[in-house]
Amino acid sequence: MNYPWINPSHQMSRSAYKQRSKPKKRPNIHFSTLNSAVAERPPLSFGRTRARHRDNSFSDRLVNDRSEVQSFKLFGQSVAILVAISLLIFMSVATWKGATMTGSFGLEIFSMTLVTVILFILSYLSASYISVRNKSFVYLVIVLLVIALIKVFIILTYNIGPTSDYFNYHYFAYAKASGIPWTKHMIGTNMFFPHVLNIAMMYSIPYSLIGTNYVTSQILNIAITMFDGLLIYKLSASMINKQAGIFSALIFSLIPSYFMYSLINGAEPMYITFLLGICISFDTFLKRDAHDTNAKWVASFLSLAVLVILAYMVRPTIGIWVVAGFIYIIFMRTNEQYTYKFKLTRYFFFAAFALVFITFSVLSPKIYSAVYGIPIASSSSMNRYSLATGTSPETNGAYNKHIYDIMNKNYKEFPEQAKMDSMTNKDLNKRIDSNINELNGQNKWGIFLDQKYTQFSNEDYGYNWILYNTAKSNHHEGSFYSMKKSLVALSAIFYEFIVILCIFTMSFILLFAPRIPDSINTVNKLFYFSLLLDGFIIGSMIFEVQGRYHTVLYIPLVLILGLGVKLLTERNRKFQITLTI
Repeated sequence: MNYPWINPSHQMSRSAYKQRSKPKKRPNIHFSTLNSAVAERPPLSFGRTRARHRDNSFSDRLVNDRSEVQSFKLFGQSVAILVAISLLIFMSVATWKGATMTGSFGLEIFSMTLVTVILFILSYLSASYISVRNKSFVYLVIVLLVIALIKVFIILTYNIGPTSDYFNYHYFAYAKASGIPWTKHMIGTNMFFPHVLNIAMMYSIPYSLIGTNYVTSQILNIAITMFDGLLIYKLSASMINKQAGIFSALIFSLIPSYFMYSLINGAEPMYITFLLGICISFDTFLKRDAHDTNAKWVASFLSLAVLVILAYMVRPTIGIWVVAGFIYIIFMRTNEQYTYKFKLTRYFFFAAFALVFITFSVLSPKIYSAVYGIPIASSSSMNRYSLATGTSPETNGAYNKHIYDIMNKNYKEFPEQAKMDSMTNKDLNKRIDSNINELNGQNKWGIFLDQKYTQFSNEDYGYNWILYNTAKSNHHEGSFYSMKKSLVALSAIFYEFIVILCIFTMSFILLFAPRIPDSINTVNKLFYFSLLLDGFIIGSMIFEVQGRYHTVLYIPLVLILGLGVKLLTERNRKFQITLTI
């Protein structure tokens, strides 16, 4: 029978089918023949089996070694995160102590807590709404521009007269823009603090272009702070997602104390701009792969080198980031297996960048002297002054007039640069030894560090510096002073919300990392942010402290909040899917 669906060439006759269906007779093989055949088998096949076993065992050893390395890295990351959580817990207590909100602050605490909750909820809802729009970046720019315009209105109605460091920034910038040469007599003891001259030089650029009025520096800081919000968005969106970027940018722009502080010509907005640029360049650096050309690696190296030098000119503490970046590269975990050539390339370019930074920091006094045409004291004098002030039991690590007088005395007594540096270092060393002996002898380290950390964590700096720099002709000074309770309460409570939410986010990620999607990358990011917190807090506690010095912590803190927003949104989506099912 023919079947139409079968190819005729494949059909078989009945006889052929019967012949095919007959079972074949098994060959009769004697055991002696089998044994001889086995004996005559060449040993090559057995050798291949042993080689295969060796390859498997070598592969297993590589897997085990890699597992041990990853476990060690995870342990190091966990330690850094736990240290950061502990420091933030202490900071939460210190911030509240520093605000001294007791007694009649009850109404202000309640009302400002309500305002803070509303601002956080609105920021989250705005981030969720804007992030899904096609032109989300445009919407964010509009919001930040509105905040900046509010600041412009304030500085035009509330007259500021710069004092202290802020006067030096303005006066030196004014002189430089007006063609008045800087002299040793003009800068005085600021020759020990070249960052003051560097900041003034940067302010002199817009002074030359726009005008030497003090309002120019105020508008510049407002614009820089708005730009910082956009940089935070870019960094957070690249590392986490758009929603996290928008939320981080909004919270950063709404921090009450920093909102007020950005109305004067402080150096912190510049420093934060350079630091954010470094973080963005570092993020790009870490995303380089084995297929990238040397030109791209060189571009990342140059951007890091230029930005870190600019940051060092404003605040020498940027060296803390360099150390944190190096540690992060070593302890960063990944599922990918990079080649030794790629690892060597990454280490080489980062080491080259670090070498450029170290070289500049060592040679900076000579470079500044050549650029400004005036003698600049050695870096060791400034470092010893900061350490002597930071260990001062009289002021709990804050500014001490008696220590500053050491610099002033040697500046006047020793016109020769080398002699002045030598005597200044000698006097400061004596003061450092005296401070440490006093702290050791009376067992005051615990109380000293507690009070110093309280001063460092103080969130009143925004209100205090505005009040301190208020012009005498300002008719609104009384109204501003009457708002002290409300503004101080809002500043402290808003920052407390940031710190406490970060503590919860970090603890949640650390405890439930295995259940979090893409947990390795999430823990890596948290580890990086924790390194920045650990470094800048511990590093700052060694030297002189002021409340405004902790503004650098805003960057890792708002980025951690961005991580928390991402996790919260993911859990909400899973919950909605579960309800739908």
